[in-house]
Amino acid sequence: MNASTVQESIQIAGAEPAGWRGRLRRWRGSTSESIVPRLAGYALLAFILWLVVTTLIQPLVSRQATRTVLQAPVLLVTSPISGVVTHMTVRALDKVDAGAVVATVQNPTIDRDILTTLTTQRLALQSQVSQLANQLHASDEELQFVEQQVKLYRQASMAQTRDAWQIAQRQREVALTNVAEQELKVRHTSAMLDQGAVSPQAMDAAQAQLSTSRANAAVAEQAYAGLGKSVAIASQGAFVSSGSGTVFQTLVSRRETLAGSIERAQQDSTAVQKQLREVTALEDDERRRIDRLAAYEVRALQAGQVHTVLMPQGSFVPQGATLVRMVDCSRIEVVAVFAPRLAKRLNMGSMLTVTTDDSGLEVPARVTQLLPVAPDELQSSYIVPFPFAEQGSVYAVARIEPPSADPAVQRSLCAPGKVVSARLGA
Repeated sequence: MNASTVQESIQIAGAEPAGWRGRLRRWRGSTSESIVPRLAGYALLAFILWLVVTTLIQPLVSRQATRTVLQAPVLLVTSPISGVVTHMTVRALDKVDAGAVVATVQNPTIDRDILTTLTTQRLALQSQVSQLANQLHASDEELQFVEQQVKLYRQASMAQTRDAWQIAQRQREVALTNVAEQELKVRHTSAMLDQGAVSPQAMDAAQAQLSTSRANAAVAEQAYAGLGKSVAIASQGAFVSSGSGTVFQTLVSRRETLAGSIERAQQDSTAVQKQLREVTALEDDERRRIDRLAAYEVRALQAGQVHTVLMPQGSFVPQGATLVRMVDCSRIEVVAVFAPRLAKRLNMGSMLTVTTDDSGLEVPARVTQLLPVAPDELQSSYIVPFPFAEQGSVYAVARIEPPSADPAVQRSLCAPGKVVSARLGA
């Protein structure tokens, strides 16, 4: 019976309006009280059905990973020296190119003993080069003086020898003239002896004088010939004078000594200059090394993105300490934890579909490693720890491919530690 039927019955029976309204309110209250428990039962049944589907049925058919995080290889920028970080040029999330300066580390207490030793050697070699140069200059000047004296003595010897040769020539001519006169006198005396005008003694005296003249002429000829040879030798540069021969020989000996001394000094100077150049080069290299170490510029060996600055500006860093941890965004990976029932479906090269929770971006990833556990040495090569895995679960390390050139996609994926979703392909 509905409300309209009740109202019509009341009107037909002639009942009072007030009694009819009371009965209507009582009927509506009893109806609402019966619907609420019914709705509650339906809701409980729906919850039980949802719980059964999500806990029992869906895990049996789902290919979804239980946990998935973005990963990337870690790049460590370390300091090769100990010192104070005077300038840090990068901050978190900065992109760094290979070879870029990351920080400047200053070490004012660097050892300079090698540089001091090289500087001392260079100064000593420079002093030695200067001494050899002065010695060469002095020896060269003395050699020039000795050469000039030798030339003067040789010229004087040449002039003296030529004068002596000319005198010998005149003496030879006089001796030959005297011989000719004595021969004429002997012939005249012989003619007179034949006529009886002179005695034989006069003839003997004339012949004796002729013999003396001829002997004198022979001596003059010999002297002339010897001096001629001396002139010829002297014209070739030889010293032939006998009056100052000792002085000339002393000058020649001194000239040879100076020439030998100059040659040895030149050889020594060449060797010392070569050694000086080598020591100077070593000193320059050592000074540049000290300058670099005193204010050493630490550079990134590979390109990447800064994840964490471990040593800020002003901090002291020991040798080998890590200054900055970077991420290699060109090798983005995901680490997905799959239930044990999916282990048989996972293989090397299996494809995963990775979905970011913030933008809903879906990218493919290829499995490169399957691990029952994640060793510490493996995790240390990545920027963040691996997610927790239950007993029997399988770690799947997958490489995002192909890498996208879209900056928005790169920013969304280059976020190690970011929780994403991964689903095993069919």
